[in-house]
Amino acid sequence: MRRKYFLCSMGKYVCFLAVCVVMLSSCYNDDDLKNSISGLEDRMDKLEASLQSVQTDISTLKTLTDALSQNKSIASVLENEDGSYTIKFSDKTEVTIRNGENGEDAPQITVIKNEEDGIYYWGITSTDGKKTFLKDGEGKMMPVTAAAPKIRINTNTKEWEISTDSGKTWESTGVYASGEGTGDTSLFSGVSQDDDYAYFTLKDGTILKLSKSKELKCEILSGKQYFANGEEKLISVEMSGISKYTVTKPDGWKVSLTGKGLTITAPVAENQYAETGGKVAVMAVASNGQSIISEIPVIIGEAPVTISVEGQTVSTTLTSGIKMYYLGVLEINEYSAEAVAELVNGYVARMYMKTEALDKVPLAELIGKDPEAGKTYMIWAVPSSEAGIEYLPDDVIASVIKTAATVELKVSDITFEGATVSAIRKGCDVYYTGILDKPNYSPERVIEDLAYGGGTKQFSDYTGPLEGKVLDFLPTVIPGTTYVLWAIPYKEEKGYKTEELVAVEIAVPALTYDGTAAINISSVVTTVSSISATITPGTGCYKFYYSYMKEQTLANYATDKDVISYLIKSGDSSKEAKNFERISLDPGTKGFIVAVALNEKGQLGSLVKIQADSKEISYNPSISVDVAIEASVLSTTLTLTPTGNPVKYRYVHMKLKDFTNSYPYWGNEEAVKQALVMNSDVTEIVAAELKNHQLTIEDVEFNTEYILFMIAIDADGNPASTIAKKEYTSAKPTFVRKDRDADLWNASVPEVTIDKIEKDKFYTVSYTVKPKSACKVFYVFAGPADYLTGMYDEQIRYVMKNGVKQTTTYSGSAYGTLPTNINVTWMDEEGRFYEVSKTVVEAPAQ
Repeated sequence: MRRKYFLCSMGKYVCFLAVCVVMLSSCYNDDDLKNSISGLEDRMDKLEASLQSVQTDISTLKTLTDALSQNKSIASVLENEDGSYTIKFSDKTEVTIRNGENGEDAPQITVIKNEEDGIYYWGITSTDGKKTFLKDGEGKMMPVTAAAPKIRINTNTKEWEISTDSGKTWESTGVYASGEGTGDTSLFSGVSQDDDYAYFTLKDGTILKLSKSKELKCEILSGKQYFANGEEKLISVEMSGISKYTVTKPDGWKVSLTGKGLTITAPVAENQYAETGGKVAVMAVASNGQSIISEIPVIIGEAPVTISVEGQTVSTTLTSGIKMYYLGVLEINEYSAEAVAELVNGYVARMYMKTEALDKVPLAELIGKDPEAGKTYMIWAVPSSEAGIEYLPDDVIASVIKTAATVELKVSDITFEGATVSAIRKGCDVYYTGILDKPNYSPERVIEDLAYGGGTKQFSDYTGPLEGKVLDFLPTVIPGTTYVLWAIPYKEEKGYKTEELVAVEIAVPALTYDGTAAINISSVVTTVSSISATITPGTGCYKFYYSYMKEQTLANYATDKDVISYLIKSGDSSKEAKNFERISLDPGTKGFIVAVALNEKGQLGSLVKIQADSKEISYNPSISVDVAIEASVLSTTLTLTPTGNPVKYRYVHMKLKDFTNSYPYWGNEEAVKQALVMNSDVTEIVAAELKNHQLTIEDVEFNTEYILFMIAIDADGNPASTIAKKEYTSAKPTFVRKDRDADLWNASVPEVTIDKIEKDKFYTVSYTVKPKSACKVFYVFAGPADYLTGMYDEQIRYVMKNGVKQTTTYSGSAYGTLPTNINVTWMDEEGRFYEVSKTVVEAPAQ
């Protein structure tokens, strides 16, 4: 559906051009027009590919950070033939990462670790390298464990847009989608590993470091393989904990091990020096030195018995002359070529004997019971040999068959408040799940949404309430609604199918209107922008629903039952007394607090409506404030001269260019006045707390234009009828240059000491900055040399803005590649600013 939406307007344009070609083809050479159409279609394809790549990378980024938070390890990192990397985790999940060096420019979605709580949150990196947290519809940071942001290309503006509320609203990122790249767009710039860790580098420089599994595993899921000359086969391999590996093979054969498996190519017939058979062996080594060898016999020739697997059925094909063979099934943990040879050499061999080929025999028939979901089995065969000849492990032919994993869903204890649900894994370690109301559910929609990051990835079984955050199910269960709970096992290969989906309906009973439960609402307290009251459970009240409805909205509901239905679906609920408040109302808003009580049997009482109108604004023309500004380099002092008797002041202080060109004001002074009057995202101060009517604003930027708006407020909360507006420029400092003022600069430059350099894949540089006596305050910023460019004053401004402000000895660290710079700028007691001191840290000699 999303792809159709994206292509819709483009498709109409292509059709229009095509009609023009037909109409005008007899008049002139249309080669240029044809090329233009072809180029447009090519750009469309590339943009569609870029969009899919970015959305896939967002899902991959979520998987990596989930692995960090859940202490999962990396089982293997293997480079594929196309330069991509297949990453397998300890829980058998898998992702593929491409670097997309020549891809479309796209918004740099990233993850940011919040040092306060240690949690990774979704973020975005701007073109100037600044990282900011993404916020959801409620203005809260979005943990990576929750829903991922969505991305799209606006067909009208041709800009990339981002949604942080599951596609309800979209915001432009300012990044233009040209369609000129390869389409292989990626959020990643590199993948690397050492013995203990795997490193994933994003294009904004963020590095995710994950530990590698220690348990060593390397199992080739096949028996003896027969090849034609020049034939290539891909053999499945289960791997984990591998740090290094070595592959040996017969002369003339080609072998490669990638994330997709073991690729074996037989020599061509013309290669007379090649061996006709032998063994391909993989020696895998763990970081602790443990090693394991896995082998597979290979030979050029026709297989006496060929095993074919289709779904859950098995077929065999016999070459001419084969009258008898042995065939059986073993679970993967019981299978080995040696174990099979022992079986067919023993007294139980007859039970495995077959005298004819099989044609799509169910796996259940071969093992004598229903196979377990998600199990891996080995179907093995051994062709007959001459009488008296013992069968050898190298005679064993085998093929892998995996039964489909599933998730068992159960529902119990259904009431009007919800239900108890369970999701039990059957043969899968990871699964996706979600819930929708029945009218919005369809298997096709779920499968489509999975391709765009839909669903919630789960790593364990679940038994608990339908409502809650464990499975990201529902914020509120609505009585009278039928929900559909769905689940689907995660699989390594992409592309889910509707038949893999399991679902169960949950019919939540509706409430009835024949109850007598009651609630009480206290006297309403109002201001010009808010109303508040306390709602308390009354007689027979088990829980209650409540909300605030404006008068004109309430008029749209014909009956009390209609209002109650709205409260049940869209209102809040509580079982305890609630201090209810509705803020950000327009002055003079007329409305009601509406609430209804519910008893334990699901019976609703009568609707309660209490008038709750916000106050009209009453401007006070007898109060005002005038402002005198004294601007220094790093702070501004405001001296306020009031008229009348204001008790509070509200103000907006910001850079002039930000006021003019950006959110939330865009140069609109009326919007500022409205914000001051409504006390909406402005600063409010108490007049009595000021000393000598003065207010100091710290941390301004030097030589920068600012604008100030201020309004006076009386004791009743009424604003003045006028606002004060002032524009000013902060002071330009005196700069001390290293070359021009060498003695002064050298006498006060803080001492930077490199304490330690540690290396895993990248470097951790620990350093100390010690100020000299003449240094009043200093700023430290550590980063690559190309982060600090421009004139000396621009560099000083950058370090002050992005660095750490200190007045005493400071110890810090920087993680990344080398060389890097420890950049320091400072101010002395005279208020002079000093050109940045740059301490270059080079990579130590090996």
